[in-house]
Amino acid sequence: MNLTESIRLAFENLKSNRLRSFLTMLGIIIGISAVITITTIGNSLQKTIAATMRDLGGTNLIYAYVDAIMPEFETDAEWENWEYPEMTDEEELTYEVLSDYQKEFSDRVAQVVVTQDLGASGSCTGDEGTTNVRVTGVTPGYLDSMKVTMLSGRDISDEDNRQCKATAVVSDLFVKYAWGGQNPIGKQIAIQADDGTVQKFYVVGVYHYDAVRMGSMGDTTQERNIVTQVLVPYTYAEQTNKANGIDYGGIQYFQIMAKDGVDPTLLGMETSAYFDEKLYSANGNFEMTCMDMASELSTIDQVLNVLTIAISVIAAISLVVGGVGVMNIMLVSVVERTREIGIRKAMGAKNRNIRRQFLTEAVVICLMGGAIGIAIGIFNGFLLSKIAAALLVQYEQELGAALTITVSPSLTAIVISVIFSMLIGIVFGYYPAKRAANMSPIDALRYE
Repeated sequence: MNLTESIRLAFENLKSNRLRSFLTMLGIIIGISAVITITTIGNSLQKTIAATMRDLGGTNLIYAYVDAIMPEFETDAEWENWEYPEMTDEEELTYEVLSDYQKEFSDRVAQVVVTQDLGASGSCTGDEGTTNVRVTGVTPGYLDSMKVTMLSGRDISDEDNRQCKATAVVSDLFVKYAWGGQNPIGKQIAIQADDGTVQKFYVVGVYHYDAVRMGSMGDTTQERNIVTQVLVPYTYAEQTNKANGIDYGGIQYFQIMAKDGVDPTLLGMETSAYFDEKLYSANGNFEMTCMDMASELSTIDQVLNVLTIAISVIAAISLVVGGVGVMNIMLVSVVERTREIGIRKAMGAKNRNIRRQFLTEAVVICLMGGAIGIAIGIFNGFLLSKIAAALLVQYEQELGAALTITVSPSLTAIVISVIFSMLIGIVFGYYPAKRAANMSPIDALRYE
């Protein structure tokens, strides 16, 4: 009797005891479906986070900031008495220094983005009405780093920054409520701050306002009253702030957009070393710290992987219970088919044929349970992911719109589940199969 014949007989025996076979599979089905559901959710969550981060900013973004070097404190009193060091003029990070950095790293850096708010929020009155705004000084690439689309005109340029031009890029909401949808490019706007001061700019471009990307996610303010950004040259904002007695002590924070194919982690390390040597090596009070999104995403993936594996292992314990059930039912089957075993042995069946027959039945039971469990697990993963996405959109529409939901079953988990099901059948089916094979044909034929 070959393997094909053993598999055929195994299915016939399972078919003759459908309910008992299904109940035997149930432990395997529950265990495998739980593992597949968990791994599907974990894998989908990883891909959703990765896709969302790429959409909102991209994994090529590096966040750099100047930070004081904290000394090692031996006592709490030393920490309490420690004073934040003052930055010298030579240590201040300026727009010119950043421009030099961008030129030196031009083969790896696409853009260096710096921002500085110009005063507090204010308002602007156009031909059709008044809208709330916040003036922000930016360098070229700010809108690109935010993944925000230009609708018309142009962005703030290097030339604008070099000459401190009073140019501005406004949002489509600004155009809608201040200018009634009319083209404002080339027109002068006057923005009155809360303290009464007035700044005048010439509009050179219009961008599409995106609440998620512009940092207003979850804002329940009516559209007409939303505070949108008016983007002006960074150098203009810096110069005006200093004239008004506001000095931030140089640039404290900026973003770097790495070119495609460049390792952002390595670029961040090189950036830190560049500024530490150029500005901070003399006094040793400050350092440049860089954090890239690719490393953050890798850390998130590692945490999710550990959690998924840990929970999957706990869920897989039920497979052992299912395996015990398989062994139990196979032992019962051996007893029930004692006379059948005796007849086969009397007709010349060898021990290995009997062993293979019962072992095949155990493996078939586990594989069928594993296949059903995988199907249920994938379905549960899809269903739970879709329900989570629907609830997220219902309760937080803007956050739901920002997420790129990706449902992805883990192929590795599916393959492992199939192999594990087979191993359970072999491990827990071997003893009943061996017992059947070692049965004496005379005793078997006498069995009532």
